[in-house]
Amino acid sequence: MLNRRTFVAGAGAALGAAAVGTVSASADEDDLEVGGRPTLVAHRGFADIHPENTVSAFEFASEGSTDDAADRRRADWIELDVYPTCDGEIAVFHDEELGDLTDTEGVIYEEFADTVLSAEVLESGQTVPTLEESMAAIPAGIGVNVDVKAGSPDVEWGRVDDPEAERGEWDWLETVVDVATDHDNELLFSTFWEGALAAVRDIDPSIPAAYLLDESIEEGLAVTEEYDCEAINPPLDMIQGTPFFDDGYEDVDLVAEAHDLGVPVNVWTINTWYECERLLDAGVDGLITDYSELLRWGARN
Repeated sequence: MLNRRTFVAGAGAALGAAAVGTVSASADEDDLEVGGRPTLVAHRGFADIHPENTVSAFEFASEGSTDDAADRRRADWIELDVYPTCDGEIAVFHDEELGDLTDTEGVIYEEFADTVLSAEVLESGQTVPTLEESMAAIPAGIGVNVDVKAGSPDVEWGRVDDPEAERGEWDWLETVVDVATDHDNELLFSTFWEGALAAVRDIDPSIPAAYLLDESIEEGLAVTEEYDCEAINPPLDMIQGTPFFDDGYEDVDLVAEAHDLGVPVNVWTINTWYECERLLDAGVDGLITDYSELLRWGARN
């Protein structure tokens, strides 16, 4: 079932023609009911089931049915993380340091591709893949959420006073855009770094983008509106009306505000069926999760 604000209705989805972050042109209010099922986004390829950010993880996350009640639920979208190596290859990996997740030490953007791409991930037999290898492993009917990490210590986290001043530090994103757009998957580029968001908009304004929220709901909404983002991706403790909301944040109903902007809300990182159901009740649109079958309980009950 499509969620009420369609995060994706691409090649494999029921409506077929809607773009990322929009509602189908044929949709009416009856199509936008609260209680529709959310888009299921495989966090690093369902990281608590498969060796994260590896080709095998992306292949396995792509197998199964789109029925929430199925014994094997495939991803609607797959989220992966990108860094540059020091010689310009684009590696898919989450951490800045290789050492915690692989058998190799070093800061990923300071190492050569040969070193990074030969690192074994979590003793799985799988090595760190390139973006090209990762995209090739994901069928065209599954969207790809490219999570952009920092490729330099000289970029500022979050909001930036002058994004243009650090634009050169994000030149490697031109390669990311070239590789990703060479495939037929729907795309969403997401990031915590405003400088990266500004660079993506500069490189190709047509690529759907999302701001990843961290410390402030109001800041996240402001950046989303300023850059005309197609989605917003907050942590689950920013969602009012759920048991998870942290009242240390501003008293802002993020879901309502985002929906007023026409922007879907994709929440991270979800690891229990209870979180899924409470977030769905609160009206979120996408669930970024480490497990593939968390929606089954609600779908069968």
